[in-house]
Amino acid sequence: MVLIRPDSSKVDHAFLKYWLNSPQIHGHIHGFRDGTVSERLNLPVIRGLAIAFPSKAVQREIAEVLTSLDDRITLLRETNATLEAIAQALFKSWFVDFDPVRARMESRAPEGMDDATAALFPDSFEESELGWVPRRWPTGKLQDLLVLQRGFDLPASSRTEGAYPLIAASGPNGTHDVAMASGPGVVTGRSGVLGKVFLVLEDYWPLNTTLWVKEFKHSTPCYAFELLKRLDFASFNAGSAVPTLNRNHIHGLPYLLPPKELLLGYEAVAMTLHRRALENSRQAQTLATLRDTLLPRLISGQLRLPDAEAMVEASV
Repeated sequence: MVLIRPDSSKVDHAFLKYWLNSPQIHGHIHGFRDGTVSERLNLPVIRGLAIAFPSKAVQREIAEVLTSLDDRITLLRETNATLEAIAQALFKSWFVDFDPVRARMESRAPEGMDDATAALFPDSFEESELGWVPRRWPTGKLQDLLVLQRGFDLPASSRTEGAYPLIAASGPNGTHDVAMASGPGVVTGRSGVLGKVFLVLEDYWPLNTTLWVKEFKHSTPCYAFELLKRLDFASFNAGSAVPTLNRNHIHGLPYLLPPKELLLGYEAVAMTLHRRALENSRQAQTLATLRDTLLPRLISGQLRLPDAEAMVEASV
């Protein structure tokens, strides 16, 4: 890490930040790596970087345009965090804390719930192998809720960029022109990285380092997503050097089997939230691409500031 102190009489700090973070400069800098095992730049190389910049007033205007895009991207990401938190909180309330059951026990109407949905919850608990659970909710195994399947091999040399996301144990890992699973789906790590769970709304290709939900037997995608997120996958590691998960070790875990009508009710709410989050993510990516393409065109004079401002206004 190095601290850069620009001459504030010549360079606007915000403009310099965008310039240094632009894909074009990243590509330029990578050509000066010193060849050691760890990627690093020598100070003389950093000091020798040639910066083509307009007047400071124009720099400030360019930075303001790009900052407006960043502010919108930040807002979209914060909105997504809120949407995902709502879906998670609702799952916990209904299927972990059983708040609607407790409300009915006290002759209260469950908060934020219509009468038809409230009627799907009992008004008392009963003891089971899982502890106290809503009355008449049966217990079973994870395999009664869903079926996990190993992902599919796809060597890097066989991949063709396309419309379908490739999902690895660590998350999205490029795209392919063929899908092997229909969305919405749920994927978690099988080898290398354990514990991450992904909800994939479009058709996709789960790679061989993953386990994907092949069948939602007594569950739904959003329910399975939240359920698996609460599972301590690391405790089932069957590997030594490479963390590995055997699906059979978790298929037999005891679980509660809520009424399917209730799962569908949760799905209707949660899926709406997740689809909105997906649209926000796509918009954020579009804005990030616009931000990265505007800077070099503005610096070179290929694009006038009023035109750039109009493009930003249209995009947000």
